[in-house]
Amino acid sequence: MATEHRAPGSVGLLTRLRRHRYIGLAVNALPAGLWLAVFFLAPLAVMFYYSFGERGAFGEVLLGLEHIGLQQYTTFFVREGATIPETIWVTVAWMLGHFVPFVSSPAATLPTPYVQILVKSIYFGLITTVIALVVGYPMAYFVARHASDRWQTTLIALVVLPYWASYLVRVYAIKILLAKNGLIDNLLTTLGIASDVRLLYTDFAVQFGLVYIWIPFMILPIYASLEQLNPELNEAAMDLGADRLDSFRYVTLPLSKPGVVAGSILVFIPAVGAYVIPDLLGGPSTATIGQFIANQFGASGNWPLGAAAAFILMVIMFGALWAYQRGTGGDLI
Repeated sequence: MATEHRAPGSVGLLTRLRRHRYIGLAVNALPAGLWLAVFFLAPLAVMFYYSFGERGAFGEVLLGLEHIGLQQYTTFFVREGATIPETIWVTVAWMLGHFVPFVSSPAATLPTPYVQILVKSIYFGLITTVIALVVGYPMAYFVARHASDRWQTTLIALVVLPYWASYLVRVYAIKILLAKNGLIDNLLTTLGIASDVRLLYTDFAVQFGLVYIWIPFMILPIYASLEQLNPELNEAAMDLGADRLDSFRYVTLPLSKPGVVAGSILVFIPAVGAYVIPDLLGGPSTATIGQFIANQFGASGNWPLGAAAAFILMVIMFGALWAYQRGTGGDLI
């Protein structure tokens, strides 16, 4: 068989380019960059452009120079005839009276319905994050510090086991549990705790579903942080006079902060933008920003307002990521 002999120093053009320090980096990143540009950045750019347009009489998007403006963002935040300072005052006063116990809103009017939906979604996200942290931290601590190596693997597998099933299957399973004459309703009635309780299509059902679906994203980062901690640090603290509570408070808890913050971000962001869970488990009073955006691109046919709402939500998400970077100096990747 003839063997092809390559002259010394003769290397293919692509190979030489890939070996170059900067050109090689560009060549290697080109496929991924094209994929992101075509399937991620380009659709975002189109949607961002749409957010400055107007809805036509028949649902079409008007993007002429006479239609381009901030009207969709104004519609989202500002009531008709109100000024920006009035809008800020009404929104802050409503939030104060709505979320702070025993405090009534000093404002006579309410913010726009869109702002109310957005704030309710953020509220769902915050409550989901807090509950997931309160439940998930002790579980992660037990697995990382007290379970044997064999049981650690088993318990972590049980945490991620639900993700072997479809997202929709898990949500429908929760719907069956919370339904009238479902398992939880029958259990409460049998134990005499309550009867004829409506669990499904309520805020409770949405909150229950959000916590159940996203709590593994709180447990796993915290477990990773705790598992890497050196137990000798706690022993040293106790040798210096600290009891178990002080050792946890001043050693374990601060050192596990990166896992706590990462888990909080990983739970908060999808919980705020959730669509399927509120749509299947909630009712008319549990509308969220995810449902609102989907409705604008669907039944309502107001793409400019839906695009504006999507970018407002995106700004909130980037704000949460910025807070993570400021709080820990870390990276989610």
